[in-house]
Amino acid sequence: MATEIQYTNDVTGALERMQGSNGRANVSSRSDTRAYYNSRDEKQTYSIAYDFQSAAAGEYGVYLRNDSTTNQDIVVSAITASTVQASRIKLWSVTGTAAGGTSLTPSNLNLASGNTATATAMEGGSAATGITGLTAGSLLAFGYVAATTQGSLDVKDTLRLGPNDAIALEYDEGTDGDMSGTILFYFETAQ
Repeated sequence: MATEIQYTNDVTGALERMQGSNGRANVSSRSDTRAYYNSRDEKQTYSIAYDFQSAAAGEYGVYLRNDSTTNQDIVVSAITASTVQASRIKLWSVTGTAAGGTSLTPSNLNLASGNTATATAMEGGSAATGITGLTAGSLLAFGYVAATTQGSLDVKDTLRLGPNDAIALEYDEGTDGDMSGTILFYFETAQ
């Protein structure tokens, strides 16, 4: 016996019908990351590309703080780091006032959007001491990066920064060398 299902097409808004078989609807679906749908629908997905030249062990190379005053969390999708020297990278929750680095403007990944991120971002840049003024809180993640390669910290939409929360990436171990990479994040209403 055929089953008829009536539904509203979310693209056209038209009322449509479909017929399944054996009491089942024959459907297909598309599944993408939350960042994809946020970029498409909310237009609030951003990228920070950073570069910390002359990094030394124990220095912070990139900083991100949520400045939202409208109950929006930052959800971090991905963090990558490339280093010239073999090194260890640590991701910390931090407090304090970031100083000594170079300010960054997060880029909206929906290029058709004029939205800007309510966040403060900074890179170590060419500062001899990296980003200063921070106090490390919890160690959130760490990883090793081989010389002249790229590594990633596996956060995949699990790291959330509430208003005024901040993170920093530390060039923890290695000799002087460059550290560069990307942080991808989006805004989502806090639950």
